[in-house]
This record gives sequence, structure tokens and C-alpha cells, in this order.
Amino acid sequence: MDIALDDIDTRLLAMAEADLDVRERPFDVWAERLGISADEVVRRLAALRDAGVIRGFKAVLRHEAAGVRANAMVAWAVPGNRVEEAGRVMASFDGVSHCYERTGFEPYTVFSMIHGASRQEVGKTVDMIACRIHVNDYRIYWSVRELKKTSLRYFGGGLGNEE
Repeated sequence: MDIALDDIDTRLLAMAEADLDVRERPFDVWAERLGISADEVVRRLAALRDAGVIRGFKAVLRHEAAGVRANAMVAWAVPGNRVEEAGRVMASFDGVSHCYERTGFEPYTVFSMIHGASRQEVGKTVDMIACRIHVNDYRIYWSVRELKKTSLRYFGGGLGNEE
């Protein structure tokens, strides 16, 4: 797809490759650096998405920085006829960020990622889920460390974001 990017678009894309400040109005910083309004930043990001230049704009949670110190992937042995129901129950818990069906790991057919402030908190969530879905056959795989989360850089990886 051919689209002409102006200087502001290019600088905005470079900023979008880096971290967004955690604040009440995060686009104000970018707007100030670009010399446009925050509303214009949002309009341009939407136009870039609509034109197919970017797929979207998403947040990546840095668990440890957010106070989430324990994470576990739990593989559940859910009978095939109960996968949908069990998945809905699991996904309803605040600590569950991912819940999906997997083949090839039978009898463990449903996987969930559970987060908490401590292993004890995650364990309580696992116990509550097991009780609600009536499944006691599961395996817990604890995260050992958080890996660096980065995206590909096309426009300088935050060019213009430095102070």
C-alpha cells in the first residue's frame, strides 16, 4: 500500500515504537514534542491504522513494574465437552490474562496464564478455578523471570522520545 508519510507521521511512528509515558494524558507529551494537539496525535494514529501502515496500538504490561510478582501457566485436563464452559469461567477471574484451548497436550486441553502479587495469591486463584470448574487434574508451570518485551523498530525506536 502506497501512502505518503509526512515528517510528523514519521516522527510519530518513531515515538510509537517506544514506551508511552504512564500518566493520565499520555499523548500530551508526544503532542508537545510534535507541535500538534493530543487529539491530532490520536487522529493520526487512527489514520495510520486505517491506511494499513500500522496494525494497531497496544499496551504491553511489564508485570514486575506493575507489582505482579508471580505468574504461572496452568494446564488443565478439561473434558472436550466442557472446554467452552470452563474457559468462560477461567476468563472471568481478574488474575487470568490468557485462556485458550490447546491440542496435542492431552489430557491437558485448556491453558491459562494467571498473575498475582505472590505465589500464594496465584495458588488461591488456581484453587478457586479448580473448585468452580470441577477439575482437579492440572499442572502449574511457574514463571522464573520476566523476559524483555520489545517490538521491531522501523523508525528509530523512539526517536524523539528522549528528554
